[in-house]
Amino acid sequence: MGGSAAAYLTLLWFRLPDPAALREANPQITSFILSKCAKRPCSIEWTPLDQISPFVPRAVVLAEDIRFFRHHGFDWTSLKKAMKANWQRGKIVWGASTLTMQLAKNLYLSPEKTLGRKLREAMLTIKLERSLPKERILEIYLNVAEWGPSVFGITAASEKYFMKAPHDLGPLEASFLASILPNPQRAEEPGWYDHFMKVGSRLFDTLLQTYLPPMHPLLKGDPCQEFLSPKEAFRIDYLIAKIFSLYATDILSGEAALLTEATLMQALTEEEQVFVNTLLTHLRETQTFQPLSCPRPEAPSRDLFTPITQYDSFGQGQYFLIPLSMAPALQRLFDEARQDGFPLVLRSAYRNAGYQIYVLLSTLRQNNYCFSRTARQVAAPEKSEHGCVDQGAVDFGILDEREGSFGKTGAFSWLQNNAPSLGFYLSYPPDNKEGMMAEPWHWRFVNKP
Repeated sequence: MGGSAAAYLTLLWFRLPDPAALREANPQITSFILSKCAKRPCSIEWTPLDQISPFVPRAVVLAEDIRFFRHHGFDWTSLKKAMKANWQRGKIVWGASTLTMQLAKNLYLSPEKTLGRKLREAMLTIKLERSLPKERILEIYLNVAEWGPSVFGITAASEKYFMKAPHDLGPLEASFLASILPNPQRAEEPGWYDHFMKVGSRLFDTLLQTYLPPMHPLLKGDPCQEFLSPKEAFRIDYLIAKIFSLYATDILSGEAALLTEATLMQALTEEEQVFVNTLLTHLRETQTFQPLSCPRPEAPSRDLFTPITQYDSFGQGQYFLIPLSMAPALQRLFDEARQDGFPLVLRSAYRNAGYQIYVLLSTLRQNNYCFSRTARQVAAPEKSEHGCVDQGAVDFGILDEREGSFGKTGAFSWLQNNAPSLGFYLSYPPDNKEGMMAEPWHWRFVNKP
């Protein structure tokens, strides 16, 4: 009996499609589209992952498969919870399908719920995970998933619901779309919009929390001289969320570096402007250090910068705007560090005054709203070295960096020995006289003739 079962499974494995071809080729049609579009024509208009708003894959993973990047096709934790919930309710209330399992079903199988289909789905899930990287699985899923009756793929969904290209979707819109995936047929029922907006709003709140700066406990040797009030702390969180919602795509891409103070203030209410200006005034009164001497045009032209791009685990590129005067030296620094076995990455670069305000609010939250500590970390907009175009500053890091440990890494020692020859100097060593906290990652660039 066991031999017959093994033979059957082996035969089934080799008869099922091989997804290896999907590494390069995009599917033109899927089994689900063929079965669901008999009466209405459907097609796939493909959008590559790097041309989809970064909020879409994040919202979908958050809503559908939170452990997508950590499992190998099957989320055993969710499966155990689903089995327990289904047993207690006496019916199927939770399926625990991963994105890979859903993709296997959509590509090759039918909507029917049978034991044989589930077996084929499991085998295809294994094949997909073995054949394709996670980012490719996610890209295909977004382009073939059902987002409503006869609406297949993120391109059709973003155009139908928001009349936008996938690249232009914001975090709330992405959350709304992700909320449709569990039950796309409901998008034709009465009250469907209010339902998905309600679910999407809850998802947006969760999504936003992943971007809010984490709060870190203060060190024992660094007591806080001035905490903000709970009311002020609440307002800071609200402003971070508001600014992020307005400029989220720019903040993640790096374009927010050009955000001016005037533009940012125009997006706030009069009361919010007063609150921010009070914080800035207090910051200026607290700080005594001097910035680098450099011209600070209110709105420097985009032509004065070049982007340096880095990629995250979602395949999304984030680039930092680098002043042209600094770019050749910075690229050479990266190349030489990599050759010597120290692959540096950027944590931040140029920041105009508007973005510097966002950084100030974020740093206040990170420091548990300790104003005195924040004032020794973040300069007022007009004093920030990050605002220089002809001379400037960058923050370095390494990919596996632990919080607060950069000064103990080999990369920092390498910078001490090699960066000055290329025009980069440590801004705030432990014995600096400018009132700033020691920042081993923060380096000034001085453009040599």
